[in-house]
Amino acid sequence: MLKANGIRTHIMGKINEGSTEIEEAIRHGHIAYIINTSDIGAVKEVSDGHKIRQFATESNTTIFTSLDTVKVVLDVLEETT
Repeated sequence: MLKANGIRTHIMGKINEGSTEIEEAIRHGHIAYIINTSDIGAVKEVSDGHKIRQFATESNTTIFTSLDTVKVVLDVLEETT
């Protein structure tokens, strides 16, 4: 869906499968915005989402944890362009 709407994307390996791609991309500033919502059934201390939010916070990367907020931001961007 993202690619179909002109948003550049890249699939990365999962943290819980041993990949460091996401952490490195966040820490090196290759990712400008993160949309990361909680998985209600996940154990927060070990979930990939929790780790991604931690990396984002430590790297001062903009992170959205609510799809409602993302929709508002996209609506504003669409109106201003």
